[in-house]
Amino acid sequence: MTSVDGTLISETADLTLRALLTISHEMKFKQLFWAVLLLAGCTTTDPDVGPDGEQGWPDQPELPVIGGSETFSIGGDEYEVNVMGDKQPRSPKFPALQVKKGFLRGYVADLAGKPIQGAYIGARVTLIGGSYSGASAESDENGYYEINLPIGAVHYYATGYTIDYGGTRAVVGLTPADDNTSGFASETGMVKNFVLQSFGVGNKDEVLQQPGNPSNYYGGAISLDYQVDWDDNVPNYLPADGEIEIELIPEGKGFYGETKSFKVYKKIGYARAIILNIPIGRYTMKAKLRGGEELRMTASGMYANSYPKLGLKPETAIGSASVLFTPSWQVTPAMVTPHRGNWQAVVVRLERVE
Repeated sequence: MTSVDGTLISETADLTLRALLTISHEMKFKQLFWAVLLLAGCTTTDPDVGPDGEQGWPDQPELPVIGGSETFSIGGDEYEVNVMGDKQPRSPKFPALQVKKGFLRGYVADLAGKPIQGAYIGARVTLIGGSYSGASAESDENGYYEINLPIGAVHYYATGYTIDYGGTRAVVGLTPADDNTSGFASETGMVKNFVLQSFGVGNKDEVLQQPGNPSNYYGGAISLDYQVDWDDNVPNYLPADGEIEIELIPEGKGFYGETKSFKVYKKIGYARAIILNIPIGRYTMKAKLRGGEELRMTASGMYANSYPKLGLKPETAIGSASVLFTPSWQVTPAMVTPHRGNWQAVVVRLERVE
């Protein structure tokens, strides 16, 4: 320009200011956009990112093979046999999670490390004077749950989950991945992960006290009920000096691919016996006197007709039948006591065929 024009300078300055403001707004929008994306990535809807922004679910190793066969013998003065013994399933790898004061939180998964949605975790907080209050949460689509705790001493009172099972539904128990049953102070907070198992021991102290209680295990159970023919004059009763042979053969793969079969010999002696901690799945059950005749099997007990698709099928059979284990009757996930599998025994009455 060859001259100074005040009006022209003013208009030029205004255009420059507008351009700078536009650039500033665009930069702020971009910063806001990326901030929103970052926050969205920290929610539990992303399996690769945890609730605190840490790494989500890690890669999982292959599950151990549960196969082959095993044989057990029960004496005439013995009652129960735990076919999986002290063997515990391998827990999955969980995402890292920091303790958050005043909260109980963690993840729920199956043995393969697949997050479980809809698991119920309930905590009971005891206050001074013996009163208590409860709080609960359900796991989200990433398996994560979080409970804001009242002040006091905390124990979780329910750990349940409803599964699709055998063409119907079954409520089962979850086990803590760290096998810790002790409580904690709410102000301290706790991270507690839970696993859906197909077998295993629950509370070890309770197993020592009640080894024949099916609910103390995460596997299924079969209870053998029979009458002993002490006087050799009741044709369908079992001989006092005889031995029962039970064989359990998986019908396909179990919950986590288990294919292990079991054979149990029971000296008749005292009536009744129970086979415990059988990996969950469908089995062919064979029953006979050892080295002799096949036995009649009949569904028995107070819950024999409670489940149309579970239990012994057919309900009366000679020599061979199919078995699907049964959960406790009319229990919701909020009612499943911690460290229990929530399975009851399938009761099978054994008789000689007249």
